[in-house]
Amino acid sequence: MAKLSIFPTENGRTGPLDGPFTIVVESCGAEGEASGETDVLNIVIGFVRTVAAGVSCYNRKALEDSSNLNSYAGECFEELKAEAPEAAAQLENLTIDCSRISGSLKDHPIWRLDRAILRTLPGADFID
Repeated sequence: MAKLSIFPTENGRTGPLDGPFTIVVESCGAEGEASGETDVLNIVIGFVRTVAAGVSCYNRKALEDSSNLNSYAGECFEELKAEAPEAAAQLENLTIDCSRISGSLKDHPIWRLDRAILRTLPGADFID
């Protein structure tokens, strides 16, 4: 089980998910598994990018309540589970620590979309 921490980028630079924040893997099981942490980070970024690229919101609901986003993210996860079960397993039971980002960053449209996508993952737990 990995813990991801979200940090604001310096000077509002764009991070790996095209917003003014970056993601750091805090733990990935056994200590000293830097390559495992890189794998988890790449899997998370790939999943979020896939869902964000393929979903569109046709309603006026908040992203967190969009049935279109939730449905599409679920389909993407099931597809990943069928094609790469080890990768899908690394997306389960993630802890996402958002306590280090400001309220204005939490309201940023890209973070709101990314958070809504991460929230669809099985067992995702957020620390605000």
